[in-house]
Amino acid sequence: MLKFPEIDIVGDIMAEVAEIEVLPRFKNLSIGDINTKSSADDLVTTADVAAETRLTDALSKLMTGSLVVGEEAAFKDPNVLEYLKSEDAPVWVIDPVDGTMNFSSGYSEFGMVVALVYKGETVSGWLYKPTTKGMILGEKGSGAFFKGKDYRKQLHVSKVEDLSKMIGAVGRNVGFKDKNLVEPLYWGSAAYNYMLIISGNADYSAYRTKTIKPWDHCAGILLHEEAGGYTAFIDGGKYQPLMDVRNIISAPNKEAWEYLAKNLYAGTGKIKRGNLL
Repeated sequence: MLKFPEIDIVGDIMAEVAEIEVLPRFKNLSIGDINTKSSADDLVTTADVAAETRLTDALSKLMTGSLVVGEEAAFKDPNVLEYLKSEDAPVWVIDPVDGTMNFSSGYSEFGMVVALVYKGETVSGWLYKPTTKGMILGEKGSGAFFKGKDYRKQLHVSKVEDLSKMIGAVGRNVGFKDKNLVEPLYWGSAAYNYMLIISGNADYSAYRTKTIKPWDHCAGILLHEEAGGYTAFIDGGKYQPLMDVRNIISAPNKEAWEYLAKNLYAGTGKIKRGNLL
């Protein structure tokens, strides 16, 4: 039987990479350190590239025979995404800096993401916020945990009594038909959104982006489910760690998901941006 690495070891690797490649560049980027990819708001920095390179090397060595799907590598060569269909090799999925726009603007709402996928299923996930050194991590079937400097605690999604009072941390272009629902916030980082809903500090997330990308979602969705949450595509389909074009919602339970799915706005939503720090 295939043995997966201990989750704390992977977490330590992420924290070390953050200290070496990400934090020294935070608020210290020059114009030459920032480039665009598919659009003007799709950024890549020297921190993204350097962190992904170092994570790829370390994680590949940690698990012999494993493959890596990194956001930056997949942008350069989309064929890398085919690794996720492997029936034999475990696959690391990496987003070295999720929320690059925030990072490059000096806002702290960004994160590092790693997931481990095996036979088309996410089996482990890690979300790390370098500026606070807080990490959420877990394995399938074992719960989701917050790991701080000196302590560790199990996390649970929020308990909702009034669906219209739920707080949302969402992607772009998300709105809802029910005008009684509290207006959701856009934070500019899926990793940060997932950390909020996994810890119960927000109630749900929803994404209507053109493509649901595995490095944005597979770690967060696994950890959210391990904290007791419910996630599905808008058509009710179960999430799989592949590129997909369907809208997706994560909620504290199925009843809340059904309410949000029924009310998801079909047009272009206009939402508030969170108060970035």
